[in-house]
Amino acid sequence: MSLAAFGCANSTETTGPLGEFADGQGQAAIEQAAYADTADWGVTVGTAIPNWAFVGFANSENPALQGLQQISLSDFYNPHGYEYAACVKGGATDCGSKFPDAVFPAGSPFGEGQPKPRALSVGQSAVWCGPCNNEAKLLLPGKAKEYLAKGGQFLVALVDGPKQGVPSTYKDISNWTNKYEVAYPLVTDPNDFLPQLFPPSLPSNAIIRTSNMHIEMVIAGAPESSTGAFCKQYPNEENCKYWGEFDKVIESAN
Repeated sequence: MSLAAFGCANSTETTGPLGEFADGQGQAAIEQAAYADTADWGVTVGTAIPNWAFVGFANSENPALQGLQQISLSDFYNPHGYEYAACVKGGATDCGSKFPDAVFPAGSPFGEGQPKPRALSVGQSAVWCGPCNNEAKLLLPGKAKEYLAKGGQFLVALVDGPKQGVPSTYKDISNWTNKYEVAYPLVTDPNDFLPQLFPPSLPSNAIIRTSNMHIEMVIAGAPESSTGAFCKQYPNEENCKYWGEFDKVIESAN
C-alpha cells in the first residue's frame, strides 16, 4: 500500500496548553540570530526556516535517560558540514578541530563531538492519524537507520494526541516511543509552528539543508520509494522525489 496515497486532513488551527508538561517546559522564544549567516527567513521553499524550538526527546531510544529536552532547529545548523565531511573522507583525524561548528558541542543531548547532519527531515504527525502510524511503523525505522549513517537526521513532531486538534503531551510522545522504533528526536508542537510550514495534511514532511537552514522540499503525505509500485505509476509525484532530494542535499552543497 502506498503511504502517500492516503492522508489525514488537519484543518484544525488550535493552540493549547502543554497538558502534562510541567511549568517552565514550554517553547522558548525564537532567536533568529542563531543562524549567523542567514537572513532570508520564511516558510516556503528556498527560504530559511525560523529557529523554532520544541520540547521532547532528543534521544527517543532512551527517553528516560535524558528526560524532556528543549530542541531548537538551530541545534542542527551546520554551516561547514560539507567541508567536515570532505575532511573525514580525506582521512584526517582533526576534522572536529578544524570545523568545530560541524560537530555537536559539549553538553549536547545529541552527543559531544558527534557530526551534525547535512540534511534534516522534519515531519509532523499525530496519534489519531492512521497514515501517521503507518509511517512511524513501516517507513521511518528503516530510513532512519539508512540516513543517520549517511549524514541525515530526522525530527518528528506529534502535533496532536489521540484527539484531533488537541496538542500532544509527554504521555503521548512517551507512548509513541514505546509503540514504535524511534531512533530520532521526537517532539511536541503545542504552539502550532509546523502548520505554518506544511499543508493541512498529516503526515507531512520537509527537507532542510542545514548549511543555511533553507527549506528544500515540502510534501503532503509520507515519502515514497522511487522504485515502488506507486512511483512506477506516478513517477512525477513529489512524494516519489523525496528520498532522491534528501540524498542530493546530504551529498552536495549545491
